[in-house]
Amino acid sequence: MIAFRTAAELDLLRPTIVRVHEVPAEFAQGLHYAPAMSFPQYVTVEQTVEALREMTSDTDSIYYLFVTNIEEHLVGVVSLHKLLVAAPETKLYEIMDRRVITLSHDATLQEQAHILSQSGLLALPVVDEKGRLVGAMDACDLITAIQNDATAQMYQMAGVAKDETVERPLVRAIGQRFAWLSLNLLFALLVVWLVSAFSSVIAGATVLAAFLPLIIIQGSKAATQTLSFIVRSLTLGEVRLTNLRPVLRRELLIGVTNGLGIGLLAGLIGWMWQGSAGVGLVVGGAMLGDLLLAALVGLCIPLLLKALRINPARVSTSFVTTLTSVGGLALLLGLGTLALNLGLL
Repeated sequence: MIAFRTAAELDLLRPTIVRVHEVPAEFAQGLHYAPAMSFPQYVTVEQTVEALREMTSDTDSIYYLFVTNIEEHLVGVVSLHKLLVAAPETKLYEIMDRRVITLSHDATLQEQAHILSQSGLLALPVVDEKGRLVGAMDACDLITAIQNDATAQMYQMAGVAKDETVERPLVRAIGQRFAWLSLNLLFALLVVWLVSAFSSVIAGATVLAAFLPLIIIQGSKAATQTLSFIVRSLTLGEVRLTNLRPVLRRELLIGVTNGLGIGLLAGLIGWMWQGSAGVGLVVGGAMLGDLLLAALVGLCIPLLLKALRINPARVSTSFVTTLTSVGGLALLLGLGTLALNLGLL
């Protein structure tokens, strides 16, 4: 591929046999596509080499040459090695490789990243719905776009504007974060309401109050682990409807295994600390259920938001941590109620 930063720059420098192709602005979707140039399939190797010599040496990258027909459909590519060893009178269509990996002009960033990574190439041509060459995507530009997208998603998960910088006006920064914190306050009130609803249980077994933060923190951390993995996998296109079942099995297995391990440890700590097997059973059982719930919620919420065409990174964190906290506390206090009724506490 030979790519320039702008089509105008390329147009000024190109020989007459070279065609210029640029992705229309309405199809760019905010991505940076390099304008591409191609050679007609019936020009000779000698004409192509001569045209390349006329080009400036200030090119961003030279990987291979695109070959198009009279209707500007991409019909093949020619490597520079083939070009240099071919006879001067050879036509490009005689030495071109017709097996071309292309990117659709309307492909998402995730789809482009997947195709480019699978191809092992440094750049790929971009074609429209009719197979006409309209530009090129360079691996460096794609990596930059992915990094920017990952940063934006990380900011959104934390309730920070994706364009947040130290130069951003203070009022706008405060407003953005205040709105996010206000939303989290509403979710936190659900936890407060739940604790108050079980006030009689806490009064009857005050030791359970000491384990409330443990359940909340562990459940939230486990849910965040699953959530981060799923959001990243959705972004890269690794998780799709076709492979949803094995991903679900995997995350549930992780949740059950961690729940059993951490639940056993928490139960033993509660038993040894308080000298009560009932406390250990309640804490251990609540921890097991909470970590299993964390795996389910961390997996299902971003998938549901993705199905609704909502960016999972924007609202997943609040939903996931709130549901996990409420569920964990309900398990702890519900099991505490059962243990009190059975005389175990």
